[in-house]
Amino acid sequence: MLQNIRNNIQGTAAKVIIAIIVVPFAFFGIDSLFSGGSQTPAAVVNGEKISQAELQQALAMQKRRLINMMGDKLEPSMLDDAVLRKPALDSLIKQQLLLQAAEDAGIQISDQQLNITIASMPQFQEDGRFSQERYQQVLRLQGYNSALFKQLLRSDLLIQQLSASVAASAFVTERELDEAIAYIHESRDFQTVTVPLEKYRKSITLTDEELKSYYEENGARFQSEPKVKVSYLELKEEQFYEPVSEQQVVAEYERLIEGMTQDTEREAAHILLEIDDELNRDQAVAKLNEVKQRLLSGESFAELAKSLSEDPGSASNGGNLGFTAGDSFPAEFEDALAALEAGQVSDPVETEAGVHLIKLLSVKQPEVPSLDSERLAITERLRRQKARPKLLAAVESLRDLVFNAESLAMPAAELELEVKRSDWLSSEDNDGLFADQRVKQAAFDSELREQELNSDVFELAPDHFLVLHVDQYQAPQLRPFEDVRAEIEVSLQTEKAAQQAKADAQEIEQQLAAGQRAEAVAKQHGLDWQAMQDIRRSDISVESALRRFVFELAAPAQDKAVAATLHQQSGDYTVVQLLASEPGQRAALEAEALLNLRRSVAQNASSQAFANYFNNLWNNADITIN
Repeated sequence: MLQNIRNNIQGTAAKVIIAIIVVPFAFFGIDSLFSGGSQTPAAVVNGEKISQAELQQALAMQKRRLINMMGDKLEPSMLDDAVLRKPALDSLIKQQLLLQAAEDAGIQISDQQLNITIASMPQFQEDGRFSQERYQQVLRLQGYNSALFKQLLRSDLLIQQLSASVAASAFVTERELDEAIAYIHESRDFQTVTVPLEKYRKSITLTDEELKSYYEENGARFQSEPKVKVSYLELKEEQFYEPVSEQQVVAEYERLIEGMTQDTEREAAHILLEIDDELNRDQAVAKLNEVKQRLLSGESFAELAKSLSEDPGSASNGGNLGFTAGDSFPAEFEDALAALEAGQVSDPVETEAGVHLIKLLSVKQPEVPSLDSERLAITERLRRQKARPKLLAAVESLRDLVFNAESLAMPAAELELEVKRSDWLSSEDNDGLFADQRVKQAAFDSELREQELNSDVFELAPDHFLVLHVDQYQAPQLRPFEDVRAEIEVSLQTEKAAQQAKADAQEIEQQLAAGQRAEAVAKQHGLDWQAMQDIRRSDISVESALRRFVFELAAPAQDKAVAATLHQQSGDYTVVQLLASEPGQRAALEAEALLNLRRSVAQNASSQAFANYFNNLWNNADITIN
């Protein structure tokens, strides 16, 4: 029974489950964890409400995911609720639609399947066995508790089963396979002539008159960047730190230790008999009572489990199921296990999987750290816990005060803060105050500047807030000619070189289109050429932009070349002469390659089938967003 459940979650679903443990996953099924209260729901999907609390939880998870993924590279502006709200709500709506469809399809995930799924996840295992300590550690790192995680996982499994059933309806015809082969394995022969920009730039000389004329005609290009001086106020959590007494540290340590002692793990083994047409409950209980007598007579539990247990997943390991902290298995199983002493065997216990004999193999108590080893961490945590409410209260006061204030002086006096002032800051700066792009945008906001308004209060980090006021503004100014002379020279040389290179490329394209060979044309112009044969779409020997360009060209008619010009990002021109195009043939593929391609095409068909299915759900849904 247990092994069958394991088998049912293999393949795509199992891979998705593993992925969502490493990176926090989409936001499923949080309804049961939040009441939603009387607030207007964030959205209503076919009559089902998505509460504001669910949306806030989704936003928190999305922020946590971004922090975990990007670390120090994350810009605080990326955590703005205004930026994240729409994708978070869209995700909740999509998940709600799919969960409704799964329910309509009668798809269910049992508690037993859920628990066995969790126990089988490598992320929760140590030395190949489920570890309750590891399980709790991973969940804490991702910001989940066990109840929330199980709710999310159950919903994810429901959607995975729905996806699999929809995808299974897709199929690939032989004609579609041949079309895919013809496209993917198409080969092309072509020649290129390269027109390098640098060749023309080196030959161009410029007079002072040309440079000055360019300077006068393009003055807007040579303006200095605007600059500002700002005053600002900061609120940091550390401003509200207070001393922590030894008595408080000891009390917190004792609370911590008390919580740890509740995390006792028990290692379990079992012998399972399934209830079916051939063995009813009473017969299973009687049979296991006989087994228990054999155990009392000295027979080995592990050996009997190997020969009698109908759980293939654990029988071969002597019935060993690993460790549990009380929530890995059904309640009846956990209650019976908790009542045992190490080495004892229970009476027969019935769960939805069947009837069990349960043995408590060992008990693992968490290692309790010393007070000295935890003192610094506890002190820091208590300081932050006390400071956090005061910081948030001060932030709210600051928001109220700066809204109508003409400067920062009054808010600073009210909150006993220092008004700090910057030196000149350029719009090109991206560090210091301007490391956060929202702060830079506010500093150069014309409305704030012209109306002498204070900015919003920005959350630079969870423990750091800032508000600014623009004191001085320096508009862009035309830079002196001598300061930009070298820049003008490069720009003008590049423009003239580009004109000459483009003209030559156009002439070369006409020659190649007329049927002249690339080698002769390149020699005539003093340029390099190259011949490419049997090139396919996946051929990395050809630069990707050129390869993509070549395969976008229409196939040449028989004995007639196609010519076209690619303008490269470098400024160079590559003139292409496409000589031949040969569609891929099934006969040219080895059996394994053909099989892999068939699978790939089938997978694409399955993905498209599910996309069509979901679009139909969305188009026919009654969705209200508030």
